[in-house]
Amino acid sequence: MVRYSLEQYDKHGFLKASFWLWLGWLLLAKAWVIFTLAGASRENGAQILDIIYPDHNLFYLDLVMGFPSLVLMWSIGLRSPDRTWINKVVGMARPTTLIVIIGQFIQTIYYVYLEHGMFKWSNAVALVILLWFMLYTYKSRHVRDCLSYTPSVAD
Repeated sequence: MVRYSLEQYDKHGFLKASFWLWLGWLLLAKAWVIFTLAGASRENGAQILDIIYPDHNLFYLDLVMGFPSLVLMWSIGLRSPDRTWINKVVGMARPTTLIVIIGQFIQTIYYVYLEHGMFKWSNAVALVILLWFMLYTYKSRHVRDCLSYTPSVAD
């Protein structure tokens, strides 16, 4: 039984990350995306940060929490059988991603607490997406196989 097609493997035999995993990592690194956009628009950069992150301490916390996602996005493309330390980093990607998701989930609940439980679509959508990404990362066989330490072999 063949689980994955040959096109889903890279040249070193590792299973490629799915679109949803990349999108989830990008969501976890959203503060870095906003930071890059604010830096690219020099005149309006400070205003963009003030609108999205009125409390700059929460922005810095998001930068710290998004850093593991950046490292994982960078290192998954550098995997090869010769680079054992990068393979070990990618091998720890699933639990690391789950910890970051839980941290951002708690942080979003804290945002709701700061607003005295008042409903905001941004918080509601963020909580639903984080919950979905947590379940996807935890349950998906493709994510587990993709983030394994050793190269996969087509069955």
